[in-house]
Amino acid sequence: MTGQHSDPVRRLMRDLRILAGCDALLTALPGGQSVDDALVLAARHAESAATTARQILTERQEQRQGGGR
Repeated sequence: MTGQHSDPVRRLMRDLRILAGCDALLTALPGGQSVDDALVLAARHAESAATTARQILTERQEQRQGGGR
């Protein structure tokens, strides 16, 4: 990948790693406030991952369209 993609890709990979950690936490936690905190963290990073993935996809599509001309 080119240098311009490295930051969004790194951000996406970080968010996905955090989501995997939230999955492990939610599986292991008995409940209560800790679960609520893990859910808030998961929701925040899921939204960030979705936004970043859309950004990366848009950039890739624009590059393909620009390269075909």
